Amino acid sequence: MLSTAASIDALLAAATSDPYHGLPRAVVLAASSTDPDVYSRKAGYARLPPGPGSRDALDKEGVPVTDESVFEIFSCTKLVSVIACLQLVEQGKLRLEDDARVYVPELKEAKLFIGFDEIGDLVFEENSSPITIKALLIHTAGFKYDFVDTRFPKIAEKLGIPSAPYYKGAVREWLTKTPLLAKPGEHWSYGPNIDWTSLIVELMSGLPLNEYFQKHIFAPLGIHDMSFMPNPQQITMAYADPSDSSKPHTIGPNPPLSETQHFGGAGLKGSPRSYLKILRLLLRGGELDGVRLLKKETVDLMFQDQLETDQQRRDLRTWCKENVCPSTRRAAEVSKDMTHGLAGVLTGKDLPTGRGAGAMAWSGLANTHWCIDREKDVAFVVWTNLLPWGDQRFFDLYYDVETELYKGLKQ
Repeated sequence: MLSTAASIDALLAAATSDPYHGLPRAVVLAASSTDPDVYSRKAGYARLPPGPGSRDALDKEGVPVTDESVFEIFSCTKLVSVIACLQLVEQGKLRLEDDARVYVPELKEAKLFIGFDEIGDLVFEENSSPITIKALLIHTAGFKYDFVDTRFPKIAEKLGIPSAPYYKGAVREWLTKTPLLAKPGEHWSYGPNIDWTSLIVELMSGLPLNEYFQKHIFAPLGIHDMSFMPNPQQITMAYADPSDSSKPHTIGPNPPLSETQHFGGAGLKGSPRSYLKILRLLLRGGELDGVRLLKKETVDLMFQDQLETDQQRRDLRTWCKENVCPSTRRAAEVSKDMTHGLAGVLTGKDLPTGRGAGAMAWSGLANTHWCIDREKDVAFVVWTNLLPWGDQRFFDLYYDVETELYKGLKQ
């Protein structure tokens, strides 16, 4: 048993003691390469009454969260998409160095946005640079999300597409009409880059994305609760007021995501217990419980620095410092020596939490974070479902939980 388990238990209990003003729920799971259950605790509620009431009413009407509760995982989808792409690379159907425009005709038509003219119309120029599969996986291809580039909502409106391609009624064109907002290869910029690789996965496998995931990743791992499709068992979302954290959360339905066209950047729903299996697969070099989904050398490649220029590394570190951890104290710590592997950031040396150098980590929009630390032989998740992303209450818990987890691993 983890020696600091009681300390983490207390952190979870305190963070969720008032689910309408603190965190509505929190699940923390950790595993090693040899132990699937280094730590496993949960606190709070999967489902809540719509507004604060008495403790008796909460106990009567609230449904406690479990490690098998179905969460909205948003960008945690990206890790699964990278695994799918790398499986096809191993089969010789793709190469990371390939120009993705060979596989997705619409990429040949993607133009570089220059700005707005004097009457507000969009100005583009032709793109003459290759867009490699690797660049799409590591976010150096030049596509950006609307919360990364504030120009994009207006651009999307002019083009007649939503500012993100994941929502109900999605069609292929919601992605393929998206212009480049930076020249391919020049910058690291977070955006719908991996969504393009999922179109390649569908083309080269002959399967819709959800079916590919089920057949080639989830079923072999014994995962039966992860899918793009709606799940009646899904937990309710909590919405914090971003302008006033003292106001109680609004409890309501999850954002309606697409049931038809799926993209690899977001959209999966699933449990933290199932997601930990995926992390542990990679911690063990691509094999879990006798099932091998990736070669060890492929997993090793995922954990290597994939950025090619100092400019790309500066872009990544600047964005993470300003966005990943809103607390200045903690942002400075996580951004030191940070770079990017094939599926997430690789953290730097000597983090005060105890996290090892070169650990891979990323998260989802509703504050679902994961980490794979090969140096310290641990993979873990810290999940809630609370919007907006980057809520300070969650980051405070995450930092303290991680600190206690590594303290316990040393003892």
